[in-house]
Amino acid sequence: MTTPDGTIEVFIEWLAENKEKLADDILAAVWRDGLPDSPLSTDPALVTVVRSETARLLTRFVKGLRSGPAEPVWSPEARHVTRLAVLHETPLDALVASYRIAHVVIQDAFFKAAQEVAIPTPRLLDALQLCCRRLSHQITSIIDLVTDEYVDAVQAGCTDENTTRLQLVRSILNQTSPSAESPFYDLHTEHVAAVAGGAAARKLTEFAHEHGSAAISLFADRSIVWAWFNSVDPDQVREAVLIGTPRGQLGTGGPGKGVPGFRQSHHEAQSAYRVCGRTGRRSAHFTEIAPEAIGLADLDVARGLVHRHLGQLVGGDGRQSTLRKTLEVYLSSGQSARSTALKLGLTERTVANRLQAVRALLPAATELSSLELALSLRLRPLVTDRSASP
Repeated sequence: MTTPDGTIEVFIEWLAENKEKLADDILAAVWRDGLPDSPLSTDPALVTVVRSETARLLTRFVKGLRSGPAEPVWSPEARHVTRLAVLHETPLDALVASYRIAHVVIQDAFFKAAQEVAIPTPRLLDALQLCCRRLSHQITSIIDLVTDEYVDAVQAGCTDENTTRLQLVRSILNQTSPSAESPFYDLHTEHVAAVAGGAAARKLTEFAHEHGSAAISLFADRSIVWAWFNSVDPDQVREAVLIGTPRGQLGTGGPGKGVPGFRQSHHEAQSAYRVCGRTGRRSAHFTEIAPEAIGLADLDVARGLVHRHLGQLVGGDGRQSTLRKTLEVYLSSGQSARSTALKLGLTERTVANRLQAVRALLPAATELSSLELALSLRLRPLVTDRSASP
């Protein structure tokens, strides 16, 4: 079947313009209906990897619409996610089901595009039918690729030390029993956990190796490392990993004793890493960002709180950014204009003028002394568009 020149391009352009939202819609459906309990949808670091690879795969797919059904799909992104699924014990049938879910979401996007583009009906129907056929071919081709890759990865993982250790650690993390044993790390002492991504992951691995049996590090993905230490505090981990590492992110948990502490510190490190991804921070310790971690549990609620209590002070750069900084310092200084002036290198009159400008932008019901205002300032970076993290 053929379509008039340019008709299929209208669909391709629409998909390209809406690719980011389409990727979000695909992942939301997959995480809800296909992989609700998989680490690929629950672990903050792995979610970032899956989101990135989904966006790349979608770009590859949009380009593939032009080439037609004779061109099979070869996707390093799908292969990467497949190996990630094997590493974290996500079943093949759940992974395949996820691609079928994506098929439905993309097909729905075609029909939405058909409603929005200005093409005469006969040509529109031809283009829509062609896109649906090519989509079906692409999904079938990817599922075949994923199936073969999954089998190969399972066979390779049987002799891989990192995979064996990771699966044992995952079983410990997923249990609720206060007792567990590990042949390569003492679970009964006090632990500090860390999660690192990018260049920081390599430095975290090196630092763990320096501590021998008093630490363990595992590759949760090729650029994501989990680690635990039983003789190091979080500040030491941060200093060792970030010095000389211009890129990458690091989250650390608080100290925890025994098997429950092993789990708790890891969950805290995951939360800290997620806050880094959402706000652009290079590192975070859980005790520093506990309010943000709680806010990430329900972003809609956090967003509502921020807008309700900050009002016009939510957005904008320049002047509003300066006013927010002044307000933050004022609140952290016990609402002392004098201390605020000293910390910012300003006169008290300047601080007073800025606070007056702040009051003019805040909703009338918001009081400078309110806990909600201080919390809203903390949560504001989470509800801006800086990051695509979940």
